[in-house]
Amino acid sequence: MTEPTRPRPGKPAPAAGQPDAGPPPDAPGQPDAPARPDAPARPAAPARPAAPISHPRLVDRVADFVEDAVEAVTTGATEVARTAVDRLEERPAIRTRRLRRRGRKPLPNLHRLHPEARAAAPRELGLRTIDVDRIRGTAVGGPVQRGSDFLPLRPFRSRNWESRWQRLRQANDRLVALPPIDVVRYAGDYWVLDGHNRVASALYNGQVGIDANVVELVPPGHAPSEKSGNLAAALTGSRSIRTAGKGRKVASIDDDLDPTVDPG
Repeated sequence: MTEPTRPRPGKPAPAAGQPDAGPPPDAPGQPDAPARPDAPARPAAPARPAAPISHPRLVDRVADFVEDAVEAVTTGATEVARTAVDRLEERPAIRTRRLRRRGRKPLPNLHRLHPEARAAAPRELGLRTIDVDRIRGTAVGGPVQRGSDFLPLRPFRSRNWESRWQRLRQANDRLVALPPIDVVRYAGDYWVLDGHNRVASALYNGQVGIDANVVELVPPGHAPSEKSGNLAAALTGSRSIRTAGKGRKVASIDDDLDPTVDPG
């Protein structure tokens, strides 16, 4: 005769005639019951989003770069605007006296200040609008004939030049478009090959910018600062371009000194 099953502590005894159901599936310490084929699958838990990768140093560098770029652009624009306002507010009489005092000094010459520029290779950059204040002097060789206001010194002011100067000033007063000047760029400044009188007129009128055909003098072993323009056809045969970097005297049609004047 079999002994009746004793109930385990904490669990009620099964009713008479019913088998023992066993421990519940989720009871601690017991293995999970095998899933039934007809049981619905449990939905998978949503994946947690990955935490963003933080690079504080990279963020700081980008922020510093943006801040420096904005500051440089803002500073440059502010300086240009301030220069333009100063020129507009300067009275013509005060400007004339300032430039006349400046004209007592000889016009700086590129090849006297930078003899190494003779070995530089000319590279055409094309038509630009350049700041008048960045035109430092002349790239024309020969004796000094002009003052730092780009006007001829008094011994070289012939009647022919006086008439041309008056026509140039009248053209500026009528807002006539003048042809661009020819300059070379070296050491961060511009040096005039042709157009000294037009530069002088721009100075005396308080003009901010002037159109110029620019040729960059590239020192040996250096790369050009920017790409060339598309003015090769227009500048072919120009004596100003051929003599750029050589320091020889350049003659022009409308803007040079009177050839009858003895340079002395």
